[in-house]
Amino acid sequence: MLPWQKYTGRMVEIIYGDRSGQFSKRRIVIRFVQPAFIRAYCMERGEVRCFAIDRILAVQPVPSAKRASSASARQRELA
Repeated sequence: MLPWQKYTGRMVEIIYGDRSGQFSKRRIVIRFVQPAFIRAYCMERGEVRCFAIDRILAVQPVPSAKRASSASARQRELA
């Protein structure tokens, strides 16, 4: 099992460095884990994205209460 697989189906918060060296904090719901990439729904972008594992600098699970408020906020944006 790949280390990231334990987060499949869960919302986590990551610190991510993109190709240009910019850092961002993202809340994602991990859908699928490959050896080099994670496919996840990004709450900030509102779409499924691929994240290179070697560019993820930190990860922490999001507690249930924060998950609910993130989902509610996203639903309001889409309405």
